[in-house]
Amino acid sequence: MSWTDVTDFLVRFRTDNIIQQLQDWNFGDLKTNPWFIGSFVIVILLTYFIGFRKICATIVGIGGFTLLLSFAIGKGTGTEGIEGGGIWIVVGGGAVVVALFIYLLFVKSE
Repeated sequence: MSWTDVTDFLVRFRTDNIIQQLQDWNFGDLKTNPWFIGSFVIVILLTYFIGFRKICATIVGIGGFTLLLSFAIGKGTGTEGIEGGGIWIVVGGGAVVVALFIYLLFVKSE
């Protein structure tokens, strides 16, 4: 493994490459997919009522940020996304997801 192999690998993680890949996958349409949202809610409720609070908190965190990213990508990237309110979706939604994650993981204990 040489340094050029490492740099070629790291080029895949440039922001413009990641955003382009997410747009190619139609990631912005994930927020309207009833199968994703339904399975997301069912898994959260199932893990919550079974008593796996840490797994539930992890799923809420990962799934919440997935939906948050889907909303932000749906608004657009670059300056059109910022003008369309994309930055407030990321900031406000991120705060809600982190607060819910912390509540489920640390505060809600029985």
